[in-house]
Amino acid sequence: MDETIPADRLNRILTAVDTIEASLGVLARKQSLSREAYRADSDSRDIVERRFVKMTEAAIDIGEELVKHERGSPPRSNPESMRALRELDILSDSTADEMVQGAQFRNVLAHTYGDIIDHDVVYNALQDLERYRQFVLEIRDYLESTRALEE
Repeated sequence: MDETIPADRLNRILTAVDTIEASLGVLARKQSLSREAYRADSDSRDIVERRFVKMTEAAIDIGEELVKHERGSPPRSNPESMRALRELDILSDSTADEMVQGAQFRNVLAHTYGDIIDHDVVYNALQDLERYRQFVLEIRDYLESTRALEE
């Protein structure tokens, strides 16, 4: 689709990008916790888990908005939004694959609680935030290539 991204849709995308970047900042500060300190600090665990959920939901919202813009209809699922961004050449293969995993991880975090959550899995994810950084870079590249940010 060659049409300009409508202002309301673009604003939603940019707000979501801001949310991801803010969450990356919070999570980057939590990376200094040792595994033991992370496991022992329920407040830090809650912050990390919630930021992962917010960050991934923001990425999914970006995907849904861009897919609706490009195809006219939303993706069928959260992971499908990331696959569709790959098919639309908005995300690279590796970033799309990583973000599919991120969307699935978000589903686990959003629907589990207490001792059901594997805190080591969350801690491991905390130590590797690159998928989200790369996602933001590729989304910004796409928006720049379509001149959406010039409007």
